[in-house]
Amino acid sequence: MSAMASLRRALKVTVDAIAIALMSPLSACCALERRLAPASERVFATCAQTVALLPGLPGMILRRGFYRVALESCARDCFIGFGAVFTHRAVIVEPHVYIGPYALIASSRLREGCLIGSRVSVLSGGALHALGPDGRWLPSDMSRMVQIEIGAGAWLGEGAIIIANVGPGAMAAAGSVVPSPVPPRVLVGGNPARMIRRLEVAGTPQSEERDAPLAAVR
Repeated sequence: MSAMASLRRALKVTVDAIAIALMSPLSACCALERRLAPASERVFATCAQTVALLPGLPGMILRRGFYRVALESCARDCFIGFGAVFTHRAVIVEPHVYIGPYALIASSRLREGCLIGSRVSVLSGGALHALGPDGRWLPSDMSRMVQIEIGAGAWLGEGAIIIANVGPGAMAAAGSVVPSPVPPRVLVGGNPARMIRRLEVAGTPQSEERDAPLAAVR
């Protein structure tokens, strides 16, 4: 490793440590909430909404510093855009993940190198609400929460709504609604999302299979 690369790494580690230290009051409040009221996330939500509004590159670094402590796990080298909010603590963010502005991320595992476009919503499954005896929808039932997995290298286009797992290298087109698991390396789009085509490595022939229900894709 060259001297310049070593210096850059040392600088990045130092900046990250400073961000964690500056965010320690918020992180401490979240840790106290987790210890005293494990079922509550009100303090966490307040802190998450606060750090979402920090502008520019400094804001991104501070957001990452906060989430490195507040989430289940958050890699040092991820990007969390302005306005992005994690709505639950049960999130794992692996290295080289990109989260665009105004994304809403619920309980999930974001695998290495996946790209979350701006205004994407990753929900905690589709069964959080149920009809009560009087026919009215009940508030969220956290016992029904599912941790959604976004595969390594997957790409979620702008405004997509994700309710099921997305396989490695797959892509959900902008504005698509994904209620069923997406296999690896396919492009899906629409509401509900359907397969558009398989994604192949550059330079190889691409499948002509189109408009197949996700349940039929193997």
